[in-house]
Amino acid sequence: MMNKHFLTIMAAGMIILSATGNAFAEETVGCPHNVGKGKVKIRSKVAFVQAQECYSDEVWKALHDHSPYSIDDDKMVDLPEEWHQSVTQIALGVEYGIVDKLSLGVFFPYVIKDLRRQVWSPAAKKTVWKEIEDDGLADIWLSAKYLVYSESPGLLGLDWEDGLLLALGYKPSISSDEKVKSGIASGGQDFKLVLLSHPHFTEALFLCSDAWYQFRGEVKDIDGFAKSGWDLGDKFGYRAFMGCEFSNHRFVVIGGPQGWLAGGNQERDGSEIEDSSTYSHSIVAKFRWQPYGDEDAGSIDIGVRMPYANKTAFAPVVVPTIGCRIKF
Repeated sequence: MMNKHFLTIMAAGMIILSATGNAFAEETVGCPHNVGKGKVKIRSKVAFVQAQECYSDEVWKALHDHSPYSIDDDKMVDLPEEWHQSVTQIALGVEYGIVDKLSLGVFFPYVIKDLRRQVWSPAAKKTVWKEIEDDGLADIWLSAKYLVYSESPGLLGLDWEDGLLLALGYKPSISSDEKVKSGIASGGQDFKLVLLSHPHFTEALFLCSDAWYQFRGEVKDIDGFAKSGWDLGDKFGYRAFMGCEFSNHRFVVIGGPQGWLAGGNQERDGSEIEDSSTYSHSIVAKFRWQPYGDEDAGSIDIGVRMPYANKTAFAPVVVPTIGCRIKF
């Protein structure tokens, strides 16, 4: 039965998060845990991304001959004066166990975006300012997750009770044209295959990891949108967190590398868009409070993501996050 006191804490936390405004990149298929037949698991996460760097090509494309960087510099640089981008995402994921080893899920990210930058206007043949202030529901993901392996002791003599899981995610192209044009949604139909694992080395020490491949489809046709018909490059990602529980499993420290890389995009005619491959690699550290000694019984974590290698249009230096989850 759901604990009313913890739900009160969880709700209060989400109110605080909504007020502070945060954005993040949440795992679309959930954690490497089996949900269980007839059980419901709810998770939410919020993080704030305040861009402090951009790719040098973004400056060159906007300023041309007035850019302090050439088209061949290819590096992350400080944001030009008066440029800014902040993105807030408040995400909710819900999973339901239809049988002992199989669960279905849905993931809803809500995005608030504030952007001000310069761009080159081909019509005016000069640099102009572009501003976007928009919010709304971003790309919704549907998923299925299956517990492939669960033994204790198991492989390599480790405790695999939490197991090895395989998940499939699907993102339909249902976002409005306006949300795609403002960059809140991608406008493509995607599939994601994820391998998740959660072995325990000792009663307190564990690994929480995943590796994934994402097929990204073509951007839908939108009048007046430059990216219409683009074939987006596929993405590969990973996470490898070590965790240690203490104080009767009520507190956990977690940390490790997390990142992704994406192939280059193509125009509608199949021609490669120059220098469009991207990547982002970070170190993540989190502190988790699980008052009942079990993550699924109710938990709240506070974390920070620290990127150390980026090739993206905009990038933060540090990303604070907070999340909570409960199963009943």
